[in-house]
Amino acid sequence: MSDRQESSVARNVIIYGIGGVLSQAAGLITLPLMTHSLSSLEYGSIEVITSLTGYFNLLIGLNMMTGLYRFFFQTEDDRDRGEMVSTTFLFVGLCGALVILISLLLGGLFSQRMFGNAEYTGLIRLAFTALVPVAVYTYSLNLLRLQNKALPYMLIALTVSLIYMGCIILFVAVMKVGIPGYYYSQIISNTIGAVIALFLSRRLFVPRFSLKWFKKLARYSFPLVPGTLFGWSLSANNRMFLNASTDPVQVAYYGLANKATIVITLATQAFCNSWEPTMYSLLNKEDKIKRTLPSMLSLYTFGTLSICTLVMTVAREIFLFLAPPEYLAGIGLLGIMQLRWIFTMGVYVIDPGTAKSGKTWWVSVMLGLAVLVNLGANSILTPRLGLYGAVISELLGYVTAMCGRWIVSDRLFPINWDLRYFVVMIVLYGIAAYGQTRIILSDMNWGLSFLLRLLLAAVVVGGGYLLIDRESKQTLKDVLGKAVQKIRK
Repeated sequence: MSDRQESSVARNVIIYGIGGVLSQAAGLITLPLMTHSLSSLEYGSIEVITSLTGYFNLLIGLNMMTGLYRFFFQTEDDRDRGEMVSTTFLFVGLCGALVILISLLLGGLFSQRMFGNAEYTGLIRLAFTALVPVAVYTYSLNLLRLQNKALPYMLIALTVSLIYMGCIILFVAVMKVGIPGYYYSQIISNTIGAVIALFLSRRLFVPRFSLKWFKKLARYSFPLVPGTLFGWSLSANNRMFLNASTDPVQVAYYGLANKATIVITLATQAFCNSWEPTMYSLLNKEDKIKRTLPSMLSLYTFGTLSICTLVMTVAREIFLFLAPPEYLAGIGLLGIMQLRWIFTMGVYVIDPGTAKSGKTWWVSVMLGLAVLVNLGANSILTPRLGLYGAVISELLGYVTAMCGRWIVSDRLFPINWDLRYFVVMIVLYGIAAYGQTRIILSDMNWGLSFLLRLLLAAVVVGGGYLLIDRESKQTLKDVLGKAVQKIRK
């Protein structure tokens, strides 16, 4: 990778990271307000409804943005790009209307199946309605990423976050409208964000639906839809099984632990937001991408697991900041949940094969296998181990998904990966996270507890840095050096 490319990826990781932080910060900042204003039963109910609506959220657009990413860089013609973008967004609007219609027809049935009564019918319909502005906003931000407009991306994320926080304060804290206030806030903030983002990309739109581009985008994107649904299932199944085996209160504890992984979520998503367009632009430069990917995997592994360990160092303090002490029941889940993210986002690094070959159906096959593993583990472990059974089942599913896609991609487009470093770092993190969790749950005084947790984190970060290959280490030094210089200036 050239110095210019490294600088661009590093710059965009920082900017998209800030944008991601701003997008998620609103949820994190308002989370204590939500957990204190709503009962654990109400908060758990939101998590259960989200597990359901997530399946339908994925149907809005049917992954057409992935196809847009794939073909946008293959043409410099403004007319073709305009037709691609316009076709994608018209299709998104049609899908959104169909999803709302489904909720009107089946809201009562969903409520009965998930909660045993029709009491939640109205909330489920409201949640489905909120999916549309959220989806359009997400597609609009991705359109800015496609144009490499990182700064507008960040500013819009800031605007939406501020509006969302204001709405949560108004509806949940001041007006006390309960669960509906959460969905009102989503609808208002995401609608405003979508309008701004679409306005900034207005030059890409033409008043035309292209059947030619729709077929081409659909041929690439639609085979990914089952995989996307399977991917959501890996997370949603655990809440479903947990709700069926226990109650929404346990789902609330699970959900809070998941929210506590916010730092690693943001870090991995920032990396992928920057890396994904770069990878697509390099697909036709085989020698360059084969040299780049092994280093990217090592850097991704080192960065992700270092952050995971540092978060575990302050896990108890994070939980007490986010929610009442009642939610500490889920603190033991955090170390396992964080490890999930290296497998969740790692596929963006280790799977160039399906994108380059166009055989995207392999993604769905591997994710389908992962869902089967997840369902089997959930049926055995969750009724017996409760929270821990659910989170272990989730991790097993994601491990299966990434390893399966890794094997397939390497057959389609072989890469000389540094597997040893990847495995050693996971083992090192696992030992440290287990030790930190045991320390947190012990009766040790706070000062000594914190020092021991910090020591374990230092072992992971220091050990990971010493073990990384020379090229990746130099890249890390260069990126950090440039960042320090900019900060000093």
